[in-house]
Amino acid sequence: MEDGLRQRLGALRTLIGLSLPRVGRAVLAEAGRVLDEAASRRELPRGCTTVALAGATGSGKSSLFNALTEARLAETGVRRPTTAAPVACTWGGEANGVTDGAERLLDRLGIAADARHRRPPSELSGLVLIDLPDHDSVAPGHRERVDRLLERVDAVVWVVDPEKYADAVLHERYLRQLAGHAEVTFVVLNQRDRLTGDAVDAVLDDLRRLLDDDGMALGEHGEPGACVLSVSALTGEGVDELREELTGFAATRRAALLRLRADLDGAMGRLRPVYAEPDPYAGAPGGLTERVREDFDDRLAEAVGARAVGQAAERAWLRHAEQLSATPWTRLR
Repeated sequence: MEDGLRQRLGALRTLIGLSLPRVGRAVLAEAGRVLDEAASRRELPRGCTTVALAGATGSGKSSLFNALTEARLAETGVRRPTTAAPVACTWGGEANGVTDGAERLLDRLGIAADARHRRPPSELSGLVLIDLPDHDSVAPGHRERVDRLLERVDAVVWVVDPEKYADAVLHERYLRQLAGHAEVTFVVLNQRDRLTGDAVDAVLDDLRRLLDDDGMALGEHGEPGACVLSVSALTGEGVDELREELTGFAATRRAALLRLRADLDGAMGRLRPVYAEPDPYAGAPGGLTERVREDFDDRLAEAVGARAVGQAAERAWLRHAEQLSATPWTRLR
């Protein structure tokens, strides 16, 4: 684990310890969950990357799972919901040391033994791909299980279709809430074969606009952020490109760290107002001595990563100032 991230987690642990006598446990629940997940994931190999395919009913999520695995592993059909329980696929075997790590990760996620499939070693070795139930399923327990797994996987491929890519539930309940997880997010427009002419580009442009409105950074022009592309699980268009993206992503072996960093940022973003703007009626820490309050402030700044945030803000300000005042040549760079 990176030293900076380890330091922030340690500061958060100390902050929670200082807060327990003064702040309600409900306020600290999310921060505690992040610490628990960090401890759990740290015990598992970073050589394997868990990626979930998530989407709404009819998005073609299971068909895309089958296309990526090049096997009919997930059930598809007109009956809804088609995927009743998560299905997983791994690549590799004992010889390359992948199997044990993947199995331990799947144990952590609670994937049933009979829902685990293994494919021969390939460029996808190290990837643990999981097909989730529909997030909008009417079947009891499906959404709860999806939400639970989304909290624990390293990355998510959101599969959307031309009809429901702008669905309010998808954007308000998930994408907007996970905007800070852009670096571990893929948004894939499936069923591109249903669109003609320039319609694919038009829908992708609108999808990017919606993601921007959600506050999600897009990984374009060399900038870190969500990967957006289109595919057709039916015809195979774009599937190789997505497979290459997933291969490169898994090969970095940084997905777990990126996910944990995003979780930590999110938890601290929700926790910070409790300390920065104390409300005695909301269970915020009150009645503290000056020394204890300084300790709170120090630990909070460390856990939030305030120094790094300040440096990033300074770089952004300088770039903006340069764009406003620079010569035309500089603006064209």
